[in-house]
Amino acid sequence: MRLTLPLSLLLTAATPVWADMPAPQGHVLLTLGGAVTQTNLPPRDENDGGLLGYLEVQHNGGAGFDAAMLDQLEQVEITITYGPEGNQRDIAFSGPHLSEVMKVAGAEGKTAMPMAMDGYQAEIPWDSIIVHQPIVATHADGAPMGIGGYGPTMIVFPPTDDADLAQEQSGQQVWALAYIGVE
Repeated sequence: MRLTLPLSLLLTAATPVWADMPAPQGHVLLTLGGAVTQTNLPPRDENDGGLLGYLEVQHNGGAGFDAAMLDQLEQVEITITYGPEGNQRDIAFSGPHLSEVMKVAGAEGKTAMPMAMDGYQAEIPWDSIIVHQPIVATHADGAPMGIGGYGPTMIVFPPTDDADLAQEQSGQQVWALAYIGVE
């Protein structure tokens, strides 16, 4: 007796078990790992190397976003005064809300732990993400952000007149963002 399986079952069986999200078609600019339920990247362990290996990032499957995936989400522009002390200027950053990126990764209601390429890491609780609506900036003044500037991505909060809140958020505006751990 010969068993014949439908093509849809064969295609499903060929898809890796970690592929819940569409696969990135371009270079991954941002990876979310940890408490995410939608993934498109395989698990990472301590010996995988590369930048995330250097940063000692491990996860059981990540949500990787390329530029097109981030651009498909609703874009928001936030203009803030930013730059090195003594050389600050108004910069119009744009990109999707951090809350939307986290929802796509199945991380709604969780804490974001953005990590820069140099290992700097901050903690942003979900209530702050919802109340203050930071973005994952992919562009500055209309141009894609590259490595060597503030990119490839950056957490940007809207300006506030609350000095204490502004101080707290300045430590959470991680630039040269490589990874967001989700807890």
